[in-house]
Amino acid sequence: MTQTGLLLITDISGYSKYVHQTELEHAQSSLTDLLHLLIDYTRSPLVLSKLEGDAVFAYASSEGFLHGQTLVEMVESTYLAFRKALELMIRNTTCTCAACRSLKDLDLKFFVHYGSFTIQKLNEYRELLGNDVNLVHRLAKNHIKEQTGFGAYTAYTQAIIEKMGLSEIAGSMISHRETFADVGEVQLYV
Repeated sequence: MTQTGLLLITDISGYSKYVHQTELEHAQSSLTDLLHLLIDYTRSPLVLSKLEGDAVFAYASSEGFLHGQTLVEMVESTYLAFRKALELMIRNTTCTCAACRSLKDLDLKFFVHYGSFTIQKLNEYRELLGNDVNLVHRLAKNHIKEQTGFGAYTAYTQAIIEKMGLSEIAGSMISHRETFADVGEVQLYV
């Protein structure tokens, strides 16, 4: 059965470089703590779909939908909690390994879209499928940092702005466009 709703990816930026260039034992501990925090902040009406390495993928069906301002506040409170946890890790370590020294290079990005999806059940697993699911994942590969200089940001699609009544807030955001070969141009607000 096809549903419509909010699709959200919360992604730790700098993750791949962090894992590649640091001691995995210390990196794993820090990343586990940060991912637990992101899971804890994925609250109802959001449903955790799955973990994707350095990201949390969640959705909310239209029936249990957040209000626009509540959505913005949820994203902001998640970011603030992430930054606070990261700063405490940095401040409270005396370790000089590369993993502990490189914590400062991690940050957080959010990709928020509204669209259609279906839930495929495979044994105990549930997988979201659909063009809009693919689109929100494509948004993670973008040119926002190159064009804005932002390492941390939230990218809202035009669809979520319209559905959530966020036009007034979007007016204070940076308008950004991404083009994907199979999707075309996507209007974002950062």
